[in-house]
Amino acid sequence: MSLRNFHTPLTEAEVDEIYQLLTPKQRQYMDAFTKRSKKNEWLEVLALKKGIIVTEDMDNEQLAEAVDDWILVEILDGGCGNRPFRCECGMSLRYQYIVTHNKQNKTYKLGETCLGNYTRLTPEIIRDIKKGFHTVHLERDELLLEIFRGEETNIKEFAGIEIPQSYLEQIDHDIPLLDKQLKKLHDQLRARRIEEQQKQRQVERKRQKEILYQSRQRRATKAHTVSYYLYHSSPKTRSHLCISYEELIERHLNELKQIRAKEKLISAGLKKDWDTIQDIVRAAKRRKEFDYGLFKLLLSNLKISLRIE
Repeated sequence: MSLRNFHTPLTEAEVDEIYQLLTPKQRQYMDAFTKRSKKNEWLEVLALKKGIIVTEDMDNEQLAEAVDDWILVEILDGGCGNRPFRCECGMSLRYQYIVTHNKQNKTYKLGETCLGNYTRLTPEIIRDIKKGFHTVHLERDELLLEIFRGEETNIKEFAGIEIPQSYLEQIDHDIPLLDKQLKKLHDQLRARRIEEQQKQRQVERKRQKEILYQSRQRRATKAHTVSYYLYHSSPKTRSHLCISYEELIERHLNELKQIRAKEKLISAGLKKDWDTIQDIVRAAKRRKEFDYGLFKLLLSNLKISLRIE
């Protein structure tokens, strides 16, 4: 058999040919997969028509309870050229739809022609159901082709994310995952990596803030150390640091105004520094000698604390 595209339906002969190559374990899974998928498509179409919201975590039993209507039990296939089944109308069938309505306590075995007559499902609903069955067949064919090609799913590449139990069961039956299933896992893996990168950036930002804070603390400690030295050095040593009152105001008036505007925000530990600055300004105005170096250091401490540029 020539290799086919996943989106091109296999012929019945090709399906039968590949089925002969399956192990009993694989055949058991494929039969259950097709039956379960068709039942799910049936329920989803009815749910959509009834306005019921279908979520990924809803199984067939929950869907059936929500729909509360005709439920597909299974579809029997007599095989190519065979018509071993009977419709309620008496017609011989290859495909037999077994449907039930628990609330009405009715079960019918029908062909496609009588399906709408007995269940009163509209032609539109039946058409949408058949479209869903076509999708199921395409997915079945995709799996059969992957098995025929000897493809396998390496689950180790998805370490770190939660893998649905149904996926693990599929792999355990030696059935590779569908393209759409792999895409879902890759999307989860990508989302996990983005989340980890965001967390790493947050840690890095926090570390940078801590480094900045420690740097400011070191500068503040250094400033206080120098301030202590200036306080205790002799006037003779400090005399070269003095400038005139006019020069002082010309250089620092704007900074003093900004500090004055944020005066209420000055911490208790720096309040004394602000008082000293004001004493220096008043001393300069009275033409008394003052320590300009001390003034700048105390002013710098306040600017850092109040975040004044």
